[in-house]
Amino acid sequence: MECNMPTETDICNLALGKLGGAGDALDGNAFINSIDDSNKVASWCKLNFPRARRRVITDLAAVRCPFRATIRFKDLGTELSSSSVPEIGQWCHAFNLPGDCLQVTRQFIESAITIRNRPRPYQVGSQVEFQWEVVANKSGNGKILLTNTLSNVDQDSAFIEYIIDTPKTGSFTEDMIECIAVLLAHLTAPIVGRDMEAAAFMLQQYKEVAVPNAQAANQRGFNDVARTIRDISGGRSRVLPSRNPTLGVTI
Repeated sequence: MECNMPTETDICNLALGKLGGAGDALDGNAFINSIDDSNKVASWCKLNFPRARRRVITDLAAVRCPFRATIRFKDLGTELSSSSVPEIGQWCHAFNLPGDCLQVTRQFIESAITIRNRPRPYQVGSQVEFQWEVVANKSGNGKILLTNTLSNVDQDSAFIEYIIDTPKTGSFTEDMIECIAVLLAHLTAPIVGRDMEAAAFMLQQYKEVAVPNAQAANQRGFNDVARTIRDISGGRSRVLPSRNPTLGVTI
């Protein structure tokens, strides 16, 4: 496998190698020729590869060290009216999330990354992130961010960092490849005749070795001070003025 241009097939074979090869499940062959082959091992790998990739991306985002290639920033734009959103409880504002949003990682003040040419790149008072919740929209074909805070530069929308799914294997780091391969080995173990103990071992390796190693590698690529943002929002407020009176119902 070429380290700089791995393919899905390469990563699947790396997973099979961790299990000692596909063996009898592949007519004695250790590896698949292509993820698009019609045999059951390749078909299983093709079915589970996107699932494993998305889980790896979201698991690393959950520990605040997302893969750089998956990070996006967005001013969410126009606030939604109450008729466009499901019941939002005591949240004051609602916004459509981008169609490619896999998971929101944080909402924070946009000026924290847009201020330039200052003695300090992160101004006192700017390092604040806010409480939020993601729900499905009424039609079930998209997601909505609920928040109590307007955090973009113009103070009329929410500004977020979010992550996307990325099928472009050429952008995968070695740590991301390893995480996907180990998780795929866990998912593939039964299909190649390995017992549940082997599957459980690979899941343990994923959680206790692969993910922490990727987390450490990703942390080295971030300014930890910039990513560790204080949360002083205090959560949901029972009485909070809203810019949109149809959403900011107080009780």
